[in-house]
Amino acid sequence: MDNAARIGLLCLAYMLGLAVSSYAGWSWAIAGLACGLYFVEAWYRSRKKRLKFSFSWPWRMGWAAILILASFYGQMRLPHVASQDISMFVNSIESRGSKQFSTVRGFVDSYPQATRSDRSQFWLQVNQLNQIQGDDPSPASIRNVNGRLYVTAPLISATGLKPGVQVVVTGTLYKPMPALNPGGLNFENYLARSGSFAGMRATQLFLTDEEQIRTWDLAKIRQRIVAAQVRWLDVPIGPLVSAMALGNEAVDLPFDVKDAFVRVGLAHALAASGFQVSLIVAAIISLTKRFLAKKWQFGLGLVGILAFVAMAGPQPSVLRAAVMGIAVLVGMLLARQLRPLNSLLLAAVMLLVIEPLWIWDVGFQLSFLATLGLVVSATPIQKKLDFVPPVLAEAIAVPLAATIWTLPIQLWTFKVVPLYSLPANVIAAPFITLISIGGMVSALVAGIFPVAGSAVAWLLLYPTKLLLAIVELFASFPGSNIAVGSIRLWQLLFLYAAIFLVWQLPWWQKRWRLVVALSVLLIVVPLAVVKGQEFKITALAAREERILVIQKNYQTALIDTGDSNTARFTVMPFLTNEAVNGLEQAITLQTSKRAGIDSANGAVTEDTSGSITGGAAIAKGASGTIDATSKGWQTLHNNLAINRLYHPPQQPPKIPGLNMSPLGKAQDLLGGKSNLLFADPPLLDLEIGGQHWLIGGDIQIDQQRELAMPNKLQPVQAIYWSGGVLTDTFIKAIRPQVAIAATLTPNPETIQHLEKLGTKVFVTGRDGAVQWTAEQGFQPMPGAE
Repeated sequence: MDNAARIGLLCLAYMLGLAVSSYAGWSWAIAGLACGLYFVEAWYRSRKKRLKFSFSWPWRMGWAAILILASFYGQMRLPHVASQDISMFVNSIESRGSKQFSTVRGFVDSYPQATRSDRSQFWLQVNQLNQIQGDDPSPASIRNVNGRLYVTAPLISATGLKPGVQVVVTGTLYKPMPALNPGGLNFENYLARSGSFAGMRATQLFLTDEEQIRTWDLAKIRQRIVAAQVRWLDVPIGPLVSAMALGNEAVDLPFDVKDAFVRVGLAHALAASGFQVSLIVAAIISLTKRFLAKKWQFGLGLVGILAFVAMAGPQPSVLRAAVMGIAVLVGMLLARQLRPLNSLLLAAVMLLVIEPLWIWDVGFQLSFLATLGLVVSATPIQKKLDFVPPVLAEAIAVPLAATIWTLPIQLWTFKVVPLYSLPANVIAAPFITLISIGGMVSALVAGIFPVAGSAVAWLLLYPTKLLLAIVELFASFPGSNIAVGSIRLWQLLFLYAAIFLVWQLPWWQKRWRLVVALSVLLIVVPLAVVKGQEFKITALAAREERILVIQKNYQTALIDTGDSNTARFTVMPFLTNEAVNGLEQAITLQTSKRAGIDSANGAVTEDTSGSITGGAAIAKGASGTIDATSKGWQTLHNNLAINRLYHPPQQPPKIPGLNMSPLGKAQDLLGGKSNLLFADPPLLDLEIGGQHWLIGGDIQIDQQRELAMPNKLQPVQAIYWSGGVLTDTFIKAIRPQVAIAATLTPNPETIQHLEKLGTKVFVTGRDGAVQWTAEQGFQPMPGAE
């Protein structure tokens, strides 16, 4: 093994040490792993075998030392709550009720981005907190604080914000919540890894000085470029061209377009990465090699890369690609052929020394692994495809190599497989190249002469429309995303071990089909065994919504889904985590007379783009509520198949393309029986697998009185309700073994009555999701990242 390979392994040691730094005790386990590798290597040597990664004792000690030091360095760089962090003052605010508003002063720390809830999100470095008691405008206290605050504000109020601008923001503060449902996002950990421990839902935002946003900066050039490209292309074609040239972080691309690209495995086309940098470097070198010296080529290439970083923003994938591009330029200047693998590893280590927390950033992980796959696997795969034309072989090898190396981490993080990713990438590759090159040329021209930039961008109209049509076609295919559920850590490690063996050892390279078969069986067999034997009922934590998921053998039924945000960020993640790709039956109990969602308890829901929903909600009218209900089911139907939806007899939701039927008496539900006791407001009696549940919202007093009559309703195993008032007579009549309140603040007298009868009480806003299984009974099942 030469020194270059040894240095590459030391880089891997540093990255591995960082990866385990957040797990207590793993630093010393890593040292044991290093010692174990020594004995494995010694055993191989005793059998006169050689490994490509074998190296001498001093290097081995250095490898172990870097592992341990990197793990401790990662722990040292983990964000911690300071004594004057603004999050330290949130609890006192929450205890005073929802009318407590606060005003914070600080400096904007990022460019604002639009969220799915039509708000703007940005980071704020705070330095002052002004707490206001109730409706009294006089400040209760003014404190000097510090820390990073996650802020969502009305779109119009955040227009023009940029890093360094001083603002005064008024709104409600909250502490981020951990995941309350299996598969849900742990928003608390997400903010903590960004150095933040509190958020604010802003109602007003003021600039301390209007002149701050009028000064020149690079964002104005970026806005000028995007405006020029949108002028003659309109939405979504214009923003899509901008995203493919500068990355989707530089432009607010419509979320339905983003979702479609992600669904078919083309998310990389929207991310600023090595593809754009390689185009810049290749163009500069090819255009100037005949009449410019190498030092001038190096200078122009460096300027081009830095300009791209400035336009796209310092994202992990952009910085990694920039470092790789600079390494290529240095190799050209020194007339040396750099090893691409070592360049990639050095680029990753340089970035992770500056910001070690990026090791857990999914974008960084996928970008690094995709590039690693291209470096080490694209050429061997292309050689295996010698029976097809070279152009087609390369078109297949590039996305296949990237997919192989990123698929395990994608399964681990997103729990889905984009089934048509490979054909979609092969077909879309020429259009992605053309649009990316054209978009960057248009951006360069638009920065100098906007009208000319618009004209260049207009030439991309039909190629972009065709690309969008291809993406939408693949996204519409059944099973475009296959949910495989949550995989275990040992499965993730096995998959990467298999990839490593095929990469490094000729014996396994010849038996790659066996490796593929074993890897598929590793995922499919445990899942099939579990699904074939499962029977569980889960009450999800979804603010004030009652959402019940019933899983029996290979079938799944769902009762209610909430509004569009609840369906997208609560129900779908849980179903994906459980490897549910379709619903045999579904029931909606929401009617037009149901009150709007009351989230004054401070619960928040964070979406993947950073939007937050929560805080005091405005009560919705009849038409608004039924519309929200329809949108929730439509969102769910767009992502997975629903065989049939049952609804109360009056006012069915309007969902195109979905089979719907009125909910009758003794309706079959996965072999059980569901009976609609009352239609207004709905109250459902469910019997399945020996379980008897009562499901409803605010159960009216007259309903409780009627059900408490003799022989009207038998005792139930569980009642799942809004957490409102239940009379003592009603409780004694149904005698529930378990009561699940879908709220954070249930009626205290009702809880006392239940506990006096020995009923076990769960509060979803506090305990998270509650799941029943035959083996363990009722257990809280909050999510974990």
